Amino acid sequence: MTKVPYLKPNRLADVIAAIQFMSLNVRSSQPCEKWAHYISGDGTKADHWRRVFNEHPEFFRKSPENEDHYALIWRRASPRLYYRKEDRLLTKPEYDQLSIDDRSSVSRVRVPDAEIKTLIDIAIELHAKAREQHTDWRWWVPIVASFLGSLVAVLLGVAFGK
Repeated sequence: MTKVPYLKPNRLADVIAAIQFMSLNVRSSQPCEKWAHYISGDGTKADHWRRVFNEHPEFFRKSPENEDHYALIWRRASPRLYYRKEDRLLTKPEYDQLSIDDRSSVSRVRVPDAEIKTLIDIAIELHAKAREQHTDWRWWVPIVASFLGSLVAVLLGVAFGK
């Protein structure tokens, strides 16, 4: 059951928590230890969150530039124009005029509430489909077991002349 990430215990809750927090945090990308601290209140759970992020590439990606940094894909699609120092969006010309030091205070825009709901709905739907697929394959197990039991009984009957 644990080979499918959505079927792991508490996985849907973890994915939803990460989506919510990563959507609204002022920083779009951070190391796993920071995400672990912010999301679960325990920085020592970085390995757990790293696993969650890696097993759900439909929502999360590892940063190609920064080691062990992860981000919500939805945010990575937006330009880096959110100026954290002033809590506002910059225009492209304003961004171009920033010093190198000030550019380190620029992040990607937060995800709007309606889009967060969309992401959560997608996670719930993927979880439901994973559960449905897991349940679908099990319907034939009792039938195959009965068939094999009957076959063994027939073979034993033939072998022992009954």
